[in-house]
Parts: sequence; C-alpha cells; structure tokens
Amino acid sequence: MPINKDLEPIELPMVLKFGQEPKTTFLNNLDALKVELVDHPTRQQAWNVAWHYVKATWADRPDIDPTEGVSQQELSKNLEDVFGGRTLPAPMECLGFTFRLSGLSFQEVTHIIRHRAGTFAAQCTGDRDLRDDDVVVPEPVQNSPDFLRRWEKIVNDSKELYSEMVDSKAVSMMDARLILPKCMTSFYYMRLSLKDLIGFIYQRMDTQIQPAADNLLASRMAVEVAKVIPEFTSVIDFNKPDMHYIKTFRVKEGDKFVSRGTNLYWPIPKNDKFEFHPNDTIYQCTREEINGTHGDGPQKRFTELWNADMTDWNDIKTRHDAWKAGK
Repeated sequence: MPINKDLEPIELPMVLKFGQEPKTTFLNNLDALKVELVDHPTRQQAWNVAWHYVKATWADRPDIDPTEGVSQQELSKNLEDVFGGRTLPAPMECLGFTFRLSGLSFQEVTHIIRHRAGTFAAQCTGDRDLRDDDVVVPEPVQNSPDFLRRWEKIVNDSKELYSEMVDSKAVSMMDARLILPKCMTSFYYMRLSLKDLIGFIYQRMDTQIQPAADNLLASRMAVEVAKVIPEFTSVIDFNKPDMHYIKTFRVKEGDKFVSRGTNLYWPIPKNDKFEFHPNDTIYQCTREEINGTHGDGPQKRFTELWNADMTDWNDIKTRHDAWKAGK
C-alpha cells in the first residue's frame, strides 16, 4: 500500500529522545537491586491448595470440602509437610509467584533467564532509547579511584557514541545498542512455581561461587515469599554449607587433584570442611577481602545487606514458630 500523509500518525509506545544529551546515574550495583513480589497466592490459598491435593488420594467424594473443620495450625503443618517432602510434591507446582526484579546488570539477567523453568517479560532494548539508563558499579571498583574514573569514562563514551549513532538515523537502535556496556541496568518480570523458585533460591544463594548480586536476589525473593507465606521459612536453610563448591573444589583424578567447579576464593567458615592449598584458588583470600585498591572498613556493603535480609528472615521465622506453638 502507498504512503498516505493524510493519515494521523500512530502513538508510539516508547519515548523518542533524538537529539537529547545522554544522562547517566552511577549506582552501587547492590544498592540498585530491587525485588518486588507483584503476584502470589494468599496464605489461605496456599493452605487450601496443599490440603486439597494431599487429601484427594483418600477422599470418598469430590463434592465435600476437605478443609471444613480443619484448624489453621493443621493446614499450616500440612503445607510445611509439602515443603519438607513428607507428602506428594504436586502442590508446589500449583503455587505461582511473580517478581519484578530491577537494577539488574546484564550479568544478573543472564543468570535469571538461565533458569529455564521461569516465565519472563523483559524491559526492551531494541526499540527503546537507552541513553538515559542507569549504570551500576561494584563496591571494589567504587573503592578504586583510578578504576572508577576509567569505568565512568568508558560508560560515558559508549553512551555518547550510542546516542550519536541513533541520532544519525543511519544506524538503528537495534545495532547501536551493541556498543553499550554490561553494567547498564534493566528490569525483568519473573514467574516461577514454588518448586522452581526453591531451586532458583538454593542455586543463587551460594555465597561461595555465585556473584554477590545473585545472593541478594535469592535472599530477597525468599524474604518476600515468607512475608506472605511464613511456612516458607521451613524450606530454606541459609546456614547450610554450599555443597557444590565443597564437592568440586578438589577432585582426585588419577594421580593428581583438579577442580571441577569455580575456585575463585578460599572457603568461608561454613564451607571450610576440607584441606586445601592456598593456590588452589584464583584469589588467595575470601570474597569479603577483595574490596578495591582503597577499600577499608569492617565489612563490605554486601555483608550489611545480606545480614539485614537474614534479620528479616529470622524475624519472620521466629514469629511463625511462636504462632505454631500457640504463643
């Protein structure tokens, strides 16, 4: 069909920024992370789904509500039995949770979408102008003045080139975006069944081989679920040793030892279950000790945020345990 200039142009869903100077806000990569639980079953719904699925096996009739006359404590214990593998696991596949995860660098994005059991919706990069998007910086880089200066220069130069290419209209946004660094932020919606959520949390909470940002995504997702379904505190043990790291750190292969995992750092106390040589790792220290050329202070920002999440988690668990005991 021919072009018709008499038609009223459509309203595009994105904001056009041709000719505008790029704006950049540099953020600490952990402070920028935000986890929001935007859709979930209520606690009562979780109780009911678990009870119906577990008790259906022995029901004489389908038209009688099996939860009638059952106390809240019984419903709660049954849900914990489901979580603990003491019943059929089917209810965990029926309970779904949708999170909005923001402040993500490209690295976190690759890790969440690698969890193939999830359903995702992404902030677009192909037809949305990225020149004003925020940028994240890890604490060790922030604590290294020369590295930070060069980091910011590379980001600013790449965003300037991106903007010039987009403004030229000789290079599309689709192609210009390839110049932008991995530290640009985005957000994702992530939908998981309870069963797959537990798997994701246990994989990414590993503080020995997973990045600090992944650890906080895992802890915050767990806390958000526990806020609405306190029984979830019976599922996750954040003090559990990171067994993948332990089992793969030193593996006997013939007459020598090799690594089958990610030997970045020395083991932290909960994982210090084996003998090792100082040079068995890429860095001869723990992750906490790597904090830039001018880093100081008793602990890293990660530890402050992680401890805050653990306080929230333990508070929910304590209140739930008291409720179970009738206190």
